[in-house]
Amino acid sequence: MESHNPSQLPGSEPEARETGDSAPPTGLLSINELARRCSEETNKFLKQNASNERYCLELFRRAIINRDEGAWSYIYQQYAPLVLTWVTQHQSAAPILGQDGGAPLVNAAFAKFAQALTPLKIGNFESLAAILKYMKMCVHSVVADEVRVRQARQYEETLDSIEHEPASDDPAEDVVSSLAAQHLWQLILEEVRGEDERILIYEAYVHGMKPGEISMQHPRHFASVDDVYRIKRNVLERLRRNRRLQALFRR
Repeated sequence: MESHNPSQLPGSEPEARETGDSAPPTGLLSINELARRCSEETNKFLKQNASNERYCLELFRRAIINRDEGAWSYIYQQYAPLVLTWVTQHQSAAPILGQDGGAPLVNAAFAKFAQALTPLKIGNFESLAAILKYMKMCVHSVVADEVRVRQARQYEETLDSIEHEPASDDPAEDVVSSLAAQHLWQLILEEVRGEDERILIYEAYVHGMKPGEISMQHPRHFASVDDVYRIKRNVLERLRRNRRLQALFRR
């Protein structure tokens, strides 16, 4: 790999030489030609052979700084197989791959990479190795996030499944349970913060609505089902730490 002047942005450095000084400036190459040369050099790089990374750096520069959709398309085409390999090799990925083979995780990793690697940050990446390392970090982050979301959903679904206890045949016990429920509901409402949480708790525990139903019913407050799970999880965590609730359940 060639060395680069740290003070220069990738793609703006003096042109590297392939054979003498005959190589055209990367800034003058078409996207198609740039992508072709980047593909060739990436293959050399991945095989740990000598490679000229300036074509790939210019391709990333155009995608990130110029917001060139064509450059992004070639970057996805070039590196999607590598990203998929990273996804499938992740130690936590196996249970979440599913029938799609990890394609959503690949797309999510590229989306995270595109969002995180801003025009200001790209100047800190002076080699293809550094960029690919950052891309791999995005893969690990996406897989870890998906694992957490699925675990949270499984946990919430378990809670939902035990929300409704069988009715008692003893009228006296029904009265006691009603009073306890009123006390419990008062304590719960004291932990609610904001309109989103109030709506969620009311719909989930008074009307018995599921997260997907709540999201559909209140799109202004919950843009997605994930928002419902996230907010519900936050409320439940605070409820678990409530000392009066802890004392109530210890009785």
